[in-house]
Amino acid sequence: MRTDHDTLTKPQGRYHHGDLRSALLRATETLIAEHGTGAVSLREVARIAGVSHGAPAHHFGNKDGLMLAFAQDGWDRMIEAILTAVEADRPGDGPAFLVSVGKAYVRFAMANPGQFDVMFRRDLYDLRDRGYLGAGDSAWVFLEDTIQRCIDEGFAPPGAAQTFTIIAWSMVHGLAALWNSGRVRSRFEKLDPDRMNEQVNEALTTMMFPGRPA
Repeated sequence: MRTDHDTLTKPQGRYHHGDLRSALLRATETLIAEHGTGAVSLREVARIAGVSHGAPAHHFGNKDGLMLAFAQDGWDRMIEAILTAVEADRPGDGPAFLVSVGKAYVRFAMANPGQFDVMFRRDLYDLRDRGYLGAGDSAWVFLEDTIQRCIDEGFAPPGAAQTFTIIAWSMVHGLAALWNSGRVRSRFEKLDPDRMNEQVNEALTTMMFPGRPA
């Protein structure tokens, strides 16, 4: 998984194979952030990355392949961000673990709005691609396992895994989407995003697991 979140700068010298692929993905991210997904083309991505026009086609085949790789890269980066957050937070029980996961999900979406949007688009690439499906499924299973831990620890009734997983994902995804759209910011101009993210995730956990000690 990738951990390089640095702003793209024009490369110097020759790339190794893996470095070039990463640079093209970060160039795609830059292009989307500045002009939206409609502006993405292999030629423009190559220009921003400072490489030959044929480099993106060599790695991704066509624009659909590039966008598919960009979406999968987003899933990889999000999962890495969640794992890093959990390691740093060191949550003591299942609900606290869920709070840590939820906050990391929203933080990633806020920090990477263009890539987050592409990860859930249904019109930019082949949704049947096994790599894409596997990346999304991994995130779902991770969340489902987190909810199952809460059940195993006695915070939720047996058999609630699917319903609670849907509730948890719906909340964090909805919060991220509303924030990125500007809807929340426009109504609460002085709202601190980090504090809001923490408060909403804590509130969700309290509502989902009302028997948990404060």
